[in-house]
Amino acid sequence: MGMKSFLAVTNIFGWFGTLLTWTAVALAQEPRLERLKVSECGRFLVTESGEPFFWLGDTCWHMFGKSVSEDADNQPAVSVYFANRAKKGFNVIQSVLVRTPIGGTPANAYGHIPFEDGDFSRPRIGPGPNDDYWDHVDRVIAEAKRHGLYMAVLPIWLQDIPPGHPMEKEPSIAYRYGHFLGTRYRQEPHIIWVMGGDAYSKGRNVDVPSRLVMVRAMAEGITDGVTGIDRFDGQADWSKTLMTFHPPGGGRSSGEWLHHEDWLDFNMIQTTTRFRFANWQTVLREYGRTPPKPVLDAEVAYEGSLSLRKDEPQDIRIRPWDVRRAAYWAVFAGACGHTYGHRSFIGWIRKGETYRYGAYIPWYEVLDAPGAFQVGYLRRLIESRPFFTRIPDQSVLLEDHGTGDAHLQATRCSEGSYLMVYSPMGEPIRVRTDKLRGPRFRAWWFNPRTGSAERIGGPRHEFEGEVLEFRCPSSGEQADWVLVLDSSEYNFPAPGSSRLQKTR
Repeated sequence: MGMKSFLAVTNIFGWFGTLLTWTAVALAQEPRLERLKVSECGRFLVTESGEPFFWLGDTCWHMFGKSVSEDADNQPAVSVYFANRAKKGFNVIQSVLVRTPIGGTPANAYGHIPFEDGDFSRPRIGPGPNDDYWDHVDRVIAEAKRHGLYMAVLPIWLQDIPPGHPMEKEPSIAYRYGHFLGTRYRQEPHIIWVMGGDAYSKGRNVDVPSRLVMVRAMAEGITDGVTGIDRFDGQADWSKTLMTFHPPGGGRSSGEWLHHEDWLDFNMIQTTTRFRFANWQTVLREYGRTPPKPVLDAEVAYEGSLSLRKDEPQDIRIRPWDVRRAAYWAVFAGACGHTYGHRSFIGWIRKGETYRYGAYIPWYEVLDAPGAFQVGYLRRLIESRPFFTRIPDQSVLLEDHGTGDAHLQATRCSEGSYLMVYSPMGEPIRVRTDKLRGPRFRAWWFNPRTGSAERIGGPRHEFEGEVLEFRCPSSGEQADWVLVLDSSEYNFPAPGSSRLQKTR
């Protein structure tokens, strides 16, 4: 072999080796996401291998239709968003595959429309890799997975489907659309399917029998597509998908209409963006349903938003404190996680755009809003204590300061290892310790604003007694605190500092 031939072969093998190295690095860097399922106790979500999964969601209803895969004049690539959310500890992104904005069309940022002549049974598919609506959906879903994020996707915003729509008249059309989605994304482990979509107008929700039939048909189509079956007969294998339903607002829940539906794995609540709310009450109501199903508040207190209630002030916006109250109240009342939202992400605001309820800042300029950091501290707090034994329990409180802004919400370990109390206004906390394994306890102040924790009384101090009283380091509006009281027997690390191993 001549020298030139030898060098050519060497270069080929060198290039091939480099390619293998790049491939190995890419595979190593892409997180391995398992499918999710409901825990054995029916209260939480877990991975297929049984690892606890605390749902920390973000809301971007219009992302599929308005985002781009590369930097543009009016916004950066969608990968910028995913990278930011993954870094903050979010693990679920809520979005709608097809959404028709008010006064607009369902075309995406590239001008592609999702269906032939608006027929949901005939998605428009081009011959190339970048020439139709669904190609961009593919890229967004793949980009989410690359960043270790699950996608909670709605096939359609139910409120956008008027009464008498062809899918309502002919449920087989809804089945066909669902089947298309299930087939196309059957290999994607990180998709959570969300039926519904804020159907608040009369005649649009599932309390109308024909609407319920339509939603069932779409859910069946998705599941049959995932399992490789094409038979519209009401006999889908629901174990292969994770599904829920996004309800209308005002403290409503999917459980009001659908709790006993076989396809509904967990319940969603929509409290609605407002200043005065008591979402712990809705969570506790859903927590009490049988059989037990996980529940979470999927839409409440969008940061930076005006209130949706006309009887509330329209010259101030939702603050990080409102975001934190919503999150801690819900989770401590028994929710399996929580969804954050910012008004600029709801309509995926691009440069020069405005939207309802005060949205005017481009999405990429509010990625680091305070509330987006602070909900991540809640996830770290919950994961730093035993996961599957967490229950709501107001009986540990001697008083809960009523149902207003100062309402205290308590949660604890059913086996007595810890309890936590959220005080939104820094009110004094008096707790009974008879539900904890005593006789000695370690107490901490966890700061929801910073994610830091401080041992009460010093690094070696322990408390004893049947009733203990604690005064928060500060008080007043926006001065919220979490009391964490641990049984000394367990020697837990500081709250929020590390994730414990799986604890059933």
